[in-house]
Order: sequence, then structure tokens, then C-alpha cells
Amino acid sequence: QLLRLRETMIENRIAVLHAHDFYSGALGVTAARLCGVKAIAAQRHMRLSDRRIHDWGTRYIHRLATRLLVNAEGIRDHIMKMGSASPAKIVVIHNGLDAPVQNEMDARAERERRRAKLSAELRLDGGARVVGCVAGLKPVKGHRYLLEAAAKVMKADARVHLVLVGDGELRDEIAAHARRLGIGARTSMLGHRQDSAQLGAAFDVAALASLSEGLPNSVMEAMAAGATVVATAVGGVPELIEDGETGFLVPPADSEALAQRIEYALSQSDLTGLIAMRGRQFIIERFGMERMVAAVEGLYDDIIVRQR
Repeated sequence: QLLRLRETMIENRIAVLHAHDFYSGALGVTAARLCGVKAIAAQRHMRLSDRRIHDWGTRYIHRLATRLLVNAEGIRDHIMKMGSASPAKIVVIHNGLDAPVQNEMDARAERERRRAKLSAELRLDGGARVVGCVAGLKPVKGHRYLLEAAAKVMKADARVHLVLVGDGELRDEIAAHARRLGIGARTSMLGHRQDSAQLGAAFDVAALASLSEGLPNSVMEAMAAGATVVATAVGGVPELIEDGETGFLVPPADSEALAQRIEYALSQSDLTGLIAMRGRQFIIERFGMERMVAAVEGLYDDIIVRQR
């Protein structure tokens, strides 16, 4: 596979190889070094796992890549603390979101339509308050803390319903934990959804309890959809949310703080509506797809010009 990739790059006179994940990165930077091609390695996480092979492989990729493309300043700072790459090698380009540009009236109408559709699907009454989370069901996403926070919020407000979108290894464990907390009947687990990017429009509050993150698309999508977002201040999340201005930030692994912010967001609907509107405007203006594409093309051009 390595030799085939090297031969393909030579035959097609490839100028720049762009690898998008850990495994393609390890293969790509090696093949590129063998044929003199410049390589961009992308990293969209703080740490792939606790396994030594992943740590070693990450450092290997950092060493051989011409440029390291990361999607959050938090990831850049993490790499610099690792000491595995010089600051000059690291390029930050935030994710791009292909969200429709709507005026506030149209956006509100879309939220009402999405909300009615989800309420009908889950058979919720008109007064339900929906707290939703779009995230893979795996340990790093912190569902344990979200469930514990939701139990506290539901105790204070009987209208609250929790919606979990996503699938993964912890599905059964999360469902069991919800039952142990007494909120199983008020928790809907929707699994993987093709419309996950749009579901945020149906949430009163979009929550993320992650213990570690890069730059989470789910937060960007929820903000673009006009939901009030409460998320943990990890990785690149603070690059998306200014606490109290475009959403709310809480410490990781703190169900009490998460519950307090969700309760506040639900109880202060006029204020949080303004916060959600500012968050939507911020995401649409700063994280558009065209901006991201132009920045990546600029990186390609810079590398090609430098090698002439």
C-alpha cells in the first residue's frame, strides 16, 4: 500500500498530499517523504487515545509532515505543549459550516417546524422543554454527567425531556444509567440520524458534556440552527462560545454546573433567546464553508509556491 501510494504520486506528479486522519496521515507522510512530495497532515482531536502506539504515531506524523492542519487553536496549543512540532509548522483553519443564510423570521419558522416534527415523532405535548445532545455514545462525550445533570433539571421542571442523538459503544450503559436515575421514560435515544445537523433547531437547549474535543460540529450546527447551547469548556469549544454572550460554558465532569446552566437557559427564555440569536449570527458570519475552502486552497498555494 505504501509503495502503491508512492508510485501513484510520482506517476501523477502530485505536488501536495493532504491526509485527513491518523492512519492516512501515517501512511501519507511516509509515502510523501519517499518521493519528495509535500504533505499536510490534519488533526481534529486533542488526543486519539491513551495507547502508546497512537502517541508515538502522532509524534511521527508531526515530525514528517510539511504542515499540520488543525481545526482549533486549542489543538495547536496542545501540540505545542507536546513539543512535537514547531509553531511555524502548525496551521489553524476552523471547520466550515454549510448553513443556509436566513433572516431571523425564516429561522424562527424553521425552528417551529422542526420542533413540531420532533414533538410529533416523540409524542411530546406542546409544553415540553427539550434538552438535546448530538454526540457519539462513547466515554469522551461525557454522557454520564449529562444524564446526572438532566435528572437534576427534571426534578425541578417536570416538562423537561432529554433527547440523545448518536450511537456507539455505550448505548446500553447510557440507557441503563438513565433508568437508574429515574429518567428513562423522559429520555429518548434516537441513534444515528441523517438529519442530526438540523435537529438542533428543535431543541430548547443543546447540551454537550464532552471531556475532550477538537472543534465540535455539533455545537456549530446547534448554534447555526438557533438553539441555546450549554457546553463544556474543552478543546476548541471556547473558540465558538463566549460564555453568556453566544452560549454558556461549564467545566467538564461537573454535572452540578451543567444542570445549573441548563436550568438557567430554560428559565430565562427571553435572555437566552437573544444569546442564541447572537450565537447563530456569529457562526454564520465566522464559520462559513466558503471561508474554510478558501483558507485550505490558500495553504495549498503557499506550499506549492515555497517549493518552486
